[in-house]
Amino acid sequence: MIKNILLSLIAICSFSVAMMAQPEWQSQYAIGKNKLAPHAYVWPYETTDALRSGNYEQSPFYMSLNGKWKFNWVKNPDRRPKDFYKPSFYTGGWADIEVPGNWERQGYGTAIYVNETYEFDDPLFNFKKNPPLVPYEANEVGSYRRTFTLPADWKDRRIVICCEGVISFYYIWVNGHQLGYNQGSKTPAEWDITDYVKEGENTVALEVYRWSAGSYLECQDMWRLSGIERDVYLYSTPRQFISDYKVISSLDKQTYKEGIFALEATIEGAANGASTLEYTLEDASGKTILKKETPIKNRGLSNFITFDEQTLPDVKRWSAEHPDLYSLTLALKNDAGQVTHLTGCNVGFRTSEIKDGRFCINGVPVLVKGANRHEHSQLGRTVSKELMEEDIRLMKQHNLNTVRNSHYPTHPYWYQLCDRYGLYVIDEANIESHGMGYGPASLAKDSTWLPAHMDRTRRMYERAKNHPAIVIWSLGNEAGNGINFERTYDYMKSIETTRPIQYERAEQNYNTDIYCRMYRSVEELLAYVRQTEPKVYRPFIMTEYLHAMGNSCGGLREYMEVFETEPIVQGGCIWDWVDQSFREIDADGRWYWTYGGDYGPKNIPSFGNFCCNGLVNAVREPHPHLLEVKKAYQYIKANLVDSKKLTLSIKNWYDFTNLNVYTLHWQVVGDNGKVIADGTRQVEAAPHATVEVTLGAVHLPSDVREAWLNLSWTPAEAAPFIGTDYEVAYDQFVLTGNRNYRAPEAKLSGKVEMDIDPETGALRSYIYKGEEMLASPVVLSLYRPVTDNDNREKVGGAKAWKKAGLDKLTQHALSVKTSVRGGRSEVELLNARGEKVGIASFIYTMKKDGMLEVQTHFVPDTDVITSLARVGLAFEMPDTYSRVTYLGRGEHETYIDRNESGRIGIYHTDVERMFHYYVRPQATGNRTDVRWMQLADEAGEGLAFHSDTPFQFSVIPFTDECLDAATHINQLRREGVVTVHLDAMQAGVGTATCGPGVLPQYRVPVQEYAFRFAIRPLK
Repeated sequence: MIKNILLSLIAICSFSVAMMAQPEWQSQYAIGKNKLAPHAYVWPYETTDALRSGNYEQSPFYMSLNGKWKFNWVKNPDRRPKDFYKPSFYTGGWADIEVPGNWERQGYGTAIYVNETYEFDDPLFNFKKNPPLVPYEANEVGSYRRTFTLPADWKDRRIVICCEGVISFYYIWVNGHQLGYNQGSKTPAEWDITDYVKEGENTVALEVYRWSAGSYLECQDMWRLSGIERDVYLYSTPRQFISDYKVISSLDKQTYKEGIFALEATIEGAANGASTLEYTLEDASGKTILKKETPIKNRGLSNFITFDEQTLPDVKRWSAEHPDLYSLTLALKNDAGQVTHLTGCNVGFRTSEIKDGRFCINGVPVLVKGANRHEHSQLGRTVSKELMEEDIRLMKQHNLNTVRNSHYPTHPYWYQLCDRYGLYVIDEANIESHGMGYGPASLAKDSTWLPAHMDRTRRMYERAKNHPAIVIWSLGNEAGNGINFERTYDYMKSIETTRPIQYERAEQNYNTDIYCRMYRSVEELLAYVRQTEPKVYRPFIMTEYLHAMGNSCGGLREYMEVFETEPIVQGGCIWDWVDQSFREIDADGRWYWTYGGDYGPKNIPSFGNFCCNGLVNAVREPHPHLLEVKKAYQYIKANLVDSKKLTLSIKNWYDFTNLNVYTLHWQVVGDNGKVIADGTRQVEAAPHATVEVTLGAVHLPSDVREAWLNLSWTPAEAAPFIGTDYEVAYDQFVLTGNRNYRAPEAKLSGKVEMDIDPETGALRSYIYKGEEMLASPVVLSLYRPVTDNDNREKVGGAKAWKKAGLDKLTQHALSVKTSVRGGRSEVELLNARGEKVGIASFIYTMKKDGMLEVQTHFVPDTDVITSLARVGLAFEMPDTYSRVTYLGRGEHETYIDRNESGRIGIYHTDVERMFHYYVRPQATGNRTDVRWMQLADEAGEGLAFHSDTPFQFSVIPFTDECLDAATHINQLRREGVVTVHLDAMQAGVGTATCGPGVLPQYRVPVQEYAFRFAIRPLK
C-alpha cells in the first residue's frame, strides 16, 4: 500500500515538473532529481574496530570534500556564471570559501533572523509570499567548484557523492554532467557518479539558490542562512553492495528482559559469482552474541533479505541512564569468502511505547527532562564534532535525558553521540510552514505539497531508523494540521512499529500519539489531567516550555511539581539549548553578541533578539538558569522529616538505577561557616522507591543562630563526563539554632558621619574616617533594568512600570528633621511627569557602635502604580569597593522563582563575577535569602549590610540607567561606580517571552511596605 502511495507521489511529481514553465526551484514538486533512494548509512568500513567506534571517515573508501572550494556569489540568478560547472571554465579569479559553512558567515549576503515569518515576504525584497514562488531578483546564487582525485584502489568500484546539507536548492554536476538537483536542506542527498568520474582530476560543481519553493517548508525560528552547511563527501562500494538495512532491537513486552533481534537488508548490484551476507552481533566486550549468514540469490540487481527473528535472554538494555550498546556488523562476501563491503552500526535493545496512557522506555514510565537543540555555531549552522561533544557533555552533566532535534534532522554524528552516551532523541522532520499560518492557507491542507511533506518525513526516518537513541518521531513543527500530516502520520505508523509518532499542531486529533502542546501553563496541564471529553488516552509531553530568553526560567519548580505528581504529564523540552547569536567586534575593539537586525540595512526583516533563548550561550558557556535546570531535573530528591534526628525521606527518581551506585555526603554547617558535623552514607533504594535515612542528632553550638544540613550525591564509579567527584544531586535544609545569639561587632577605630539631603530626604553622605563611602544618595527603588521577560509580561511588567514612571523616579522632601543621632524624612515620589506615585518615610538612627539603621516605610498610590519590580534601596559606591562577601543563596544569581539551585552559605566573589552578560543587557546578579552582605576594597575596608529578615541584593559594575539603555554588550560603559540594590522584595523573572509570566506568588504586591537595613563600616 505504502509503496503504491509513494509511486503515485513520484508520478505526480514527475508530471508536474514537466508541465512547469518556472525553474525547478520555484516548484513544490521539484524535491529532487536522480537522487538515490533514502536509506540507512552504509558507509564502508575497513575493520570491525573502526565500525564499532563509528569512525567511517578513516575508511580508505571514504573521501571528504570538505575544505576550500572556489566560490562565486551573485545577487540574482541572471548574474550567475551559467557555464561554471564545465571543467574548462576558469575559476582562478574566484575567491575561496570554506565548506561546510554558510556563506553569510563568510562575507557574502546578509544573515536574517526572523521567527514565524518568511524573510523574503517583505518590502525590502519587493515580494509577498505566494507559494511556491520565491523572489527572483533578490534570490542570491552561490556557485561552488572544486576538484578531486580518486584513489587508485577505487578503480572498478561504485562511487557515490553525498551532500549532507545544502540550503535551500541546488543543482550538482560532476565533470560537466548534471547529476540532478535537490530541495530539502537537512537530510542527505546522494548520487551514483560511477559512470561520470575518471582517473586523475575530477570536477564537482554546485549551484546553490538562497530561496526556493522548499523555503516555504523551512520557516523555522532560526537565522535564515544559505549554502553548503554540512559535509560533502564521496564513498566507494563494490559493484554489488549493501544498499540499506533495518534493525529491530526490541524487548519482550512481558518482562522487558529478553532481547528481540531482527534484521532486514537490501543488496543491490550484480556480482561476478555467488555471494553471501553475514551479520555478527557482538557485545561491548567483543563477544559474539549472534552470527548468521545467508546466500544471495541472483534475482536481478536487487535482493531483499530477511533474517529470522532471534531472542536473547537477559540482554543488556539501552536507556539514557545505561546506554549499553551492541555492535552489528554486516559483511558482504564474494564467492571466495572475502569481505567486499563491511558496514553496520551500534545497536541498543530497548522499547519506546505508549502504555496505559504513559510514555514508557523498557516498560517503565519516564519523565522527559529535555531541551530543544538548534544547530548553531559561529560558522552559522555548521557545528563541529567538538562542539557537539561539548553539547552532550553539558547536557549529561546537568541531568537532561532528552533532546528534541528542533526543527530538523541533525548531523549524523549527533545521533552517534546520543546512542553512545545516552540521550533520548525526538527526531523531527524538516517541515515548518509557520509563515502561512494554521488556517485555510496552511500548506498542511494543500495536497499539492504532499510529495514534499512525504519526502522529508521518509528521508528523516530512513537515514536514522536504526539509532536506539531515537525514541519518538516528530512530523514537523508549527505547520498547521491537515491532510498532509494525516498522510505522513499514516505512513509512519505503517512502517514504524517500535516508536511513537508525535505532532504538536495535531493537538488532540488522531494523528499524534502524544499530546504535545507547547508553552502550556501549570493550570492548563492540570486541566488536561481532569479532562473527560474527549477521554484522555495520551501522555502530555510539552515539545517546548520554559522559554530561556535572557534572564529567565522562573517557575520551573511549579512545573516539576506537576510532572512528579501527575502520572500522565511527563515533562517536556525547554526552549532552547543554545543562544543563536554571533560574536562580533565593533570599531572600537569591543566585543558583543549580535542578533536579528544587526546585519544589513535598517529595514531588514527581523525579530530582534528572540533567537537568544539558550540555556548556554553561543560558545557553550552556561547561563545561570542552566544550574536551576540541573537542580530541578536531578534524580535524587530528599525531604527533612525530623530536624532533631536528621531523618530524611529520599526519593529515587531514576528509572533504571539503584541509589547504591552513589555516595551521600552530608554536612551540617553553621552560619559562621564552620562545619559542625559531616559524614557519608550508602543508600539502598530501587528505582522510583522512597526510603528513610536517619543521620542522627547533631548539637548546634550556642554561637550559631542557624545552620544548614547540606546533602550531596556523587557517583561511586566514574562514567563519561561524570567523575567520582562530580555532584549529580544536592539538597539543603535550614536548622534553627540560638536565635538570641548576636555576634560581637568589632569596635570602630574612626568616626562615622552622615548627612541627609534636605531636598530629597535621602541619605546623601556616609563618611567613615574622613572618607566618603557613597557615590550617590540612598533612594527608594521600585524599578529594575528590564529583562526580556519583563518586556513581554501580560500582567504588570515593564509596560506597567514605565507607564507609572517608576524608571525615572525622584524624591521630593515634604519634611526633613535631623539630630546628632540621625534624622527623619517624609518624601513624595514623583515620576518624570511630576505625578505623585506614592509617599515614603525614612528614619535614620545612628547607634553607638557606628551602625546606621535605615527604616523605610512606603505607601504606593494604587491609582498610578499597578505593578512593582522591586521595593528596596538603591545607591552607588566608588568602584574600588568591588569585593563582595555575603551569607545567602549562591554562588550564582538567583531570583525568588528561580532559586532552588542556590545553596545558602558564605560566599566570596566580586562585582565583575556577579554580573552576567546576557546577549541583550538586562537586570542580573541578584541574590536571594541573604542574611548579610559586605562590600569591600582590596584592603578589606568598606560597608556591611544586614537586616533582621532575609533580603535580596545585587551589585553591578554599571549604572542602572546604562544597563537599561544598552541593547548590546558593547554599549555598556563603566563610570567609576558600582550600583548596589538592597531589596525587601523583588519580582521573579518568569518566562513571559513565550509562556507564562511571573506567577502571582512571585510578584511584588502593590501594597504598603516597611523594612529595615543596617549599615556599618567594615573593620
